[in-house]
Amino acid sequence: MPGVRLEQLASDARYALRGMVRAPGFYATAVFMLALGVGMNAAIFSAFSHVLLEPLQFPKADELYVVTSHAASVGDAQRLNSGPDFRDYRDQNAVFSGVAAAIGHFSEPWTGDGEPRVLYMAAGTQEFFNVLGIRPFLGRLFTPDEFKSLHNGSVIVSWRFWQNQLGGDPHVLGRKLRIEDASSEIVGVLPPMPDLYSQVDVWDKLTTEPAWPFMNWRANKFLDVIGRLKPGATRGAAESQLSAILRRGEGEPKDVQVRLTPLKEFVAGPVARQLGMIMAAVVLVLLVTFMNTAALLLSRAVKRTPELAVRLGLGASRARIRQQLLVEGLLLSATGGTVGVALASASIGLLRRLPGAALPRVDGLHLNLAALALSAAVVMAASVLFALLQAGIFVRLDLSSGLRTGRTQTGRAQRRPFSLLVAGEVACSVILTVCSGLLVRSFVRLHSVDPGFAPSRLLTAYLRTNYFGPEGYPFWRNVLQTAATVPGAASAAVSDCMPAASAMGATLLFSDRPNDVAHAPSAEGCWISADYFRTLGTPLVRGRFFTEHDSDAAPAVVMINADAARRFFPGEDPLGKRIAASYLALGSRTSGAARFREIVGVVGNARQRALELGSGPAIYMPYEQDETHHVLASMNLFVRSSGVDPAALAPSVRTRIQAAYPSQPVERIATMGAVISQTLGRRTFAVMLMSSFAGLALLLCGLGIYGVVSYSTAQRTREFGIRMALGAQRWNVLCNVLQRGGGVVALGAFAGLLLALPATNALSQLLFETAPLDPLVFAAAALVLASIALVACLLPGIRASRLDPRAALSCD
Repeated sequence: MPGVRLEQLASDARYALRGMVRAPGFYATAVFMLALGVGMNAAIFSAFSHVLLEPLQFPKADELYVVTSHAASVGDAQRLNSGPDFRDYRDQNAVFSGVAAAIGHFSEPWTGDGEPRVLYMAAGTQEFFNVLGIRPFLGRLFTPDEFKSLHNGSVIVSWRFWQNQLGGDPHVLGRKLRIEDASSEIVGVLPPMPDLYSQVDVWDKLTTEPAWPFMNWRANKFLDVIGRLKPGATRGAAESQLSAILRRGEGEPKDVQVRLTPLKEFVAGPVARQLGMIMAAVVLVLLVTFMNTAALLLSRAVKRTPELAVRLGLGASRARIRQQLLVEGLLLSATGGTVGVALASASIGLLRRLPGAALPRVDGLHLNLAALALSAAVVMAASVLFALLQAGIFVRLDLSSGLRTGRTQTGRAQRRPFSLLVAGEVACSVILTVCSGLLVRSFVRLHSVDPGFAPSRLLTAYLRTNYFGPEGYPFWRNVLQTAATVPGAASAAVSDCMPAASAMGATLLFSDRPNDVAHAPSAEGCWISADYFRTLGTPLVRGRFFTEHDSDAAPAVVMINADAARRFFPGEDPLGKRIAASYLALGSRTSGAARFREIVGVVGNARQRALELGSGPAIYMPYEQDETHHVLASMNLFVRSSGVDPAALAPSVRTRIQAAYPSQPVERIATMGAVISQTLGRRTFAVMLMSSFAGLALLLCGLGIYGVVSYSTAQRTREFGIRMALGAQRWNVLCNVLQRGGGVVALGAFAGLLLALPATNALSQLLFETAPLDPLVFAAAALVLASIALVACLLPGIRASRLDPRAALSCD
């Protein structure tokens, strides 16, 4: 009868609640462990599904692909696209319904309504917004007529800039922004774009006809090109057709291949492996919390066997008892799940505050329906699992014995579930400990690598100016003098590169040999001031440093690093040789002409692009010898402190520069240590989470071992009394407890180490100079687990060894 059934369920619920009130500590512990598991699982799954599974916020986003190319003959590195590449794709392809190009990141100075700052800009071709399916939130997009001239005064602002800098003004259309010493009118506001170019403030136009000179050089690969496949067109066919188009380009390698990457993969691909690893880790933590909670409930179920025997003796059916246990499990799991969802919601807030370098698409992150559905499924599964485990305790309950003695019985069959749960906890904890240990060891090695410069006591800042001609020379000389004379500063330098973070690329020509333009070697290239190497702490190997005499009026000179000397001049003295760098910089004033320069010095290798990438061939040129003057528009400032904390110099550096140049923004001012930490943001994110999960799993595992061994030892009180009465020594009892607990732990640890082998192979691409099967990490994981298990078993063992045999024999 439905009514009777509902009344039974209500009665069972009331009974379960009374039990929870009678044992608040027990149930609070169980709820807390479940909440941890469910909460972390929901939060990380929300991030996992949002970043990797949810489609991008563009119409038919699965049709959008990013176009890049690679050629084995020139190193097989992935290359972006030049202006001619884009025009050829646009005009000759038959696979795209639309194709567009964009410069995703450049900057301009802006005074605004207060302190000067840098605007982060992007520029798209006429087709860009239409290809992506973007419509304005306010106003309009650019018109075709606005792409017919290089200079016109219209811009579109991003949602973020409109909200944060313009106060969400609904009357913003027509407002003027002064950018690059010119007045630009706001004609539109874009909707939020968390998936692509999310940090952009202002959008400008990228014209192709007419075009800036840098848009006409085929070797100038700097454009993002995005195409939308036509219905029926395949990715493979599109790659073949675009490869044929690109090979017809002047100077292109004959083995060049175009690669189409789904836009979703382009955006989220860099963190896919890390998020997958973190998701797997949080599932292991969930399993540990489940097993710990199950062990607690099993121990309580054993203690309740007299109560269950009484209920059976009074006529309750075993099905009725199982229903009661299921209701209790459901209440416990639902409570833990509810608390876990609240914990997940708070954790999502923390994840949203992560820098974009750690997690892409973070702006739209939320606790989604998929995560809530998963949490509900976990709660239901936990309810059934807990009920089945408890039901197994009394399925063979001896009714007459339970009623007569009132004691709980724990034979080998009843101890087996406890042993399996502990072994499972240990196995999961070992896997997490090994994986986190590998990541930590890799991270430590990355931090301890020699970067080729001295990052300590070094302050950095970014300056974007409106100087594109010789008038910029006095500005930068004054900036260098001002920064170097700040109290506490030892020296100052400027460069367009940021060590350990970024460097431009250059293709090289040599005066002493034939040059194959299509297969020209490449190197990292930086424009620098005279004191650059002394300020950064990079040693001189041969020759000389630049001096203030290496100006625009002096003979053209260049310095190279040791890698470039070994690669390009093996067995020779490079000093006095002449090389030219082609297409070193991007910008409207850059010329494509190659200028030969004499090598005057060789310096040590420095890791320019990223610490984990190592060093490669690099060239350095005096910034005053950039005949295009483009480098004068923006450079990084470096200030070496004389011993004080470099961060303490920041206010003085900014104040003194802006005192001389009130409209000059001084941005991204930070210590070099902070810059390096930011470049390692994704690694730091993964290491912190994995280490936290491993630590939590070890803590729960230790508590689980202690709880099960304590419970098992307490149930064997009479046995220990008999043993001691028959002559067993206290240390025999202690060893017996340690042996039984240690055997279960050893079984779990062995299984965990075996299962860790495939898990560590999956981590191999995330490791730096660390083998996936690093024996030290495996040994350390086993040692840590053994130490925790020893302490967890030792405490109940000591308690058992101190029993009074007479009291133990009389114990019920």
